[in-house]
Amino acid sequence: MNYNSMKKIFIGVAAVVIAAVILIFAFQRAEGPVAPTTPPAASGTVPGASSTVPSPTPSPTPSAKGTVQGQVLLGPICPVERIPPDPNCAPRPYQAAIRVQPADPSAPSLTIQSDASGSFSVSLDPGTYTFHAQNANSSYYPRCEDAQVRVVAGAAQTVTINCDTGIR
Repeated sequence: MNYNSMKKIFIGVAAVVIAAVILIFAFQRAEGPVAPTTPPAASGTVPGASSTVPSPTPSPTPSAKGTVQGQVLLGPICPVERIPPDPNCAPRPYQAAIRVQPADPSAPSLTIQSDASGSFSVSLDPGTYTFHAQNANSSYYPRCEDAQVRVVAGAAQTVTINCDTGIR
């Protein structure tokens, strides 16, 4: 199998994955609250008999905050990426300070820390935020991409922050 045919297969698989994610997102947004229904009243009632219809269970009040969880990854690890991929060259978790900046530039930012596995989690008020993993030392690399996340009350969002090692 040559490079061009592998490239076409990769593009096809990527297109299918993107389409699946879009469909899942569209179905989740299409679902709204469902109104409780009550059974129809019986047409013939017996005098002196009573019927009780259980009241609908109240739905829990949504949280005023949303959750963002994610991971910071560092790569590439090897100077030449191979096909099939070498597991030793997979991106690695990166422990970093992450600045969380609300879309409103006048709002204060928050700094959180990813753990040794690169994982982090934070509860935030609804809104749009930029997540920026900060370089621990003052060198140019690793250079981390910013990730924008829209936080929705009562929902969890997942984000991956990729950091470039500069290895080529």
